[in-house]
Amino acid sequence: MKSPTAVSVRRGWRVSAVFAAAALSVSTPAHAGASPEELQRECEYGVALALSGQAARAESVFVSLLSHAPGDPRALTNLGNLHLLRDEPEVALAFYDRALRSDSTDAGIFLNEATALMLLGEEATAEDLAREGVRRAGGPRSAAQLLGLRYEGTQEESPKAAQRAYISREEVLELLRAAAQKVPADSSRAAATRPASQGKKPAPTWRSAGARGAADVEGAALLYWKR
Repeated sequence: MKSPTAVSVRRGWRVSAVFAAAALSVSTPAHAGASPEELQRECEYGVALALSGQAARAESVFVSLLSHAPGDPRALTNLGNLHLLRDEPEVALAFYDRALRSDSTDAGIFLNEATALMLLGEEATAEDLAREGVRRAGGPRSAAQLLGLRYEGTQEESPKAAQRAYISREEVLELLRAAAQKVPADSSRAAATRPASQGKKPAPTWRSAGARGAADVEGAALLYWKR
């Protein structure tokens, strides 16, 4: 699988989006005296604001976190989420790309990036990234939990099978459609994420797992927030 960086260059996303992420993550000097515990509290506060629908305040907190810790993958991931919720998937992708440069092991970032690509109609690339995210998460059930979803599998599937690292193409696409369903998108993007299911095998079921954090806000609760 191509790296997220290679994919972004090949797809030719807007240069301005890349600069938006790069300027925040590398040009601001670190503030002395911020302990890991203080940075963690700052991140948790920003996530709580985002999940309660206070996007502008959450953005200020994550930008502040970047000023304390340039390149922090939590701040970059969560800023990407805020842009995705504003229907700015290209900008979100730039933030996710930089977050993966700082933390290439986090399954949730792969899943968020795949969701953004799905909204842009980049289904094949989204499928590759989602499959990698599911593998890193340890299976479809764990991946669903990262996105605030509940995986119910199919009637033919045992609970043990639901924890497998392998995931079929249809399962990947159903996961991404569930995650993308409530993220703002124009009609062309929305149509690209919701094609009718084809084939004889029953589709797996992915449902909202309910409230997370301070409150359950549509869209925000169906993204992975890095803490």
